[in-house]
Amino acid sequence: MNDGRRSAPVASPVVGSLLVVLLAGCSGGDVTPRVDEVSASTNYTTVTGSVVVGDPFAVPGPSAPSTAVIPPVAELPPSLDGARYPEISPVGVTDVVFGGSSAVEYRLAGNGPVSYTVRYVDEAVRYATSEPVAVPGKSVLQVDLSGTSTESDDSVSAYAGPERVRNDPGSAVVSVDFLADPGGISQSFIGVGTDRPEFTVTTTESPAAVIVTIAS
Repeated sequence: MNDGRRSAPVASPVVGSLLVVLLAGCSGGDVTPRVDEVSASTNYTTVTGSVVVGDPFAVPGPSAPSTAVIPPVAELPPSLDGARYPEISPVGVTDVVFGGSSAVEYRLAGNGPVSYTVRYVDEAVRYATSEPVAVPGKSVLQVDLSGTSTESDDSVSAYAGPERVRNDPGSAVVSVDFLADPGGISQSFIGVGTDRPEFTVTTTESPAAVIVTIAS
């Protein structure tokens, strides 16, 4: 017999289970966020430094009188670090040679400071352009030498090529591309035979050089 009152609806066990699952999914309390792992072989090392080539206070041309006083040069601001000293002979890369199977030597001549930055890059792109360079090997190590000149004078014979030098087959260093820029940055790409191995950068003063060595 109907007494005029409505009975409260009874939730289905299936619907109740779905609600529990949905609420648990929305709470996020037990959900672990996804973290993209970086491959152990990824090498983000960047090595920077500088080397003084020759005499940074040398004045080209006829010898200055013994009484002449050359004023000291103040420390360069970061934006000009590695820039050539004014009124001195330029510093240039005179040769690019392999040191066995795992090293590249950038030989320098002239008078003044040169700064270097060495790091791995995903793609070789020519300085001040979007022009990619197809470098052989499994990884590319970029070397930037700031404060260099493409001009030759009595003391410096700037490197004249070839633009790409290939090493012996099976070497840790596959090839070297050298792209000198008139703006004062000599850019180089080292083709490495393995996936971003460790590397070191050393300098020598006599003869002046920047040497990049790949671990093998």
